[in-house]
Amino acid sequence: MNLRHLETLLAIAETGSFAAAADRVGVTQSAVSMQMRALEEALGASLFDRARRPPALNDLGRGLLPLARDVVRAAEDLTAAAAGATLRGRLRFGVIPTAAIGLVPDALIRLAARAPDLQIRVESGLSIDLARRVSQGVLDAALVTETARLERGLVVRPVLEEPLLVVAPRSAAGPPARTLLRRLPFVRFNRRTGVGRVIDAALRRDRIAVTETMELDSIEAILAMVGRGLGVAVAPAGSVVGPVAETVHALPFGDPPVLRRVGLLERERPAGGDPNPVTVALLDVLRASVTPPAVAVGD
Repeated sequence: MNLRHLETLLAIAETGSFAAAADRVGVTQSAVSMQMRALEEALGASLFDRARRPPALNDLGRGLLPLARDVVRAAEDLTAAAAGATLRGRLRFGVIPTAAIGLVPDALIRLAARAPDLQIRVESGLSIDLARRVSQGVLDAALVTETARLERGLVVRPVLEEPLLVVAPRSAAGPPARTLLRRLPFVRFNRRTGVGRVIDAALRRDRIAVTETMELDSIEAILAMVGRGLGVAVAPAGSVVGPVAETVHALPFGDPPVLRRVGLLERERPAGGDPNPVTVALLDVLRASVTPPAVAVGD
């Protein structure tokens, strides 16, 4: 069995087609087809439903993906160990959009300096979707908003906690935060996002009735709407920085202030198993990149 064929199988699963997988692994589409035929012959089973266009993984093919990922990861670890370096190979890293503004770029610069031979692929998404992809082995780790419930087999390590702020147009400065939330149109974070769920729970707990006019999952879009006078929102303090901070009026949200916690999520290692040196280094640079008003959190 050829390791490259397993890598191509994973590329097909992640991109959704033979053509996109060919671009990912750097071969022609016909070469991808030949590799999959060879893999099926080696396994003695069909992995694709070729009656569909484009061909799609069948139940057996989808069922083999976790094992294929484990094999590929083990081969990468073996190569790194043989080279005498633990921070080589590939890191597939998921991030929530609200952390992609300052924290993640700073952390990746530090990680690249520490491990120049490490190949890093970054994808953004909602916490719930990133957790699913980590569980499936598509991602090695993900930076997510922490929740009370965690899928079995996953572990989250704290990175930071930061207060949430009520942000309103500068022209609305004066009234307290509760009054602004009740009076002005509310620009809501998508309730499927981790921070959106934290905000929604706090509003319900404090019995603050808002007049919802928008529901968005882009922090940049939310703050732009507020800055142009279209309403009030609640946002992580770490996002209300730079030029955007000059366009809004910010106040603490809640008394005591409501916090959102962000952590690094990865698959739990077997009992007695060694930690992944790459994700250990990633956690270290993420915590080192946290700046006020966010606070780095240790284990």
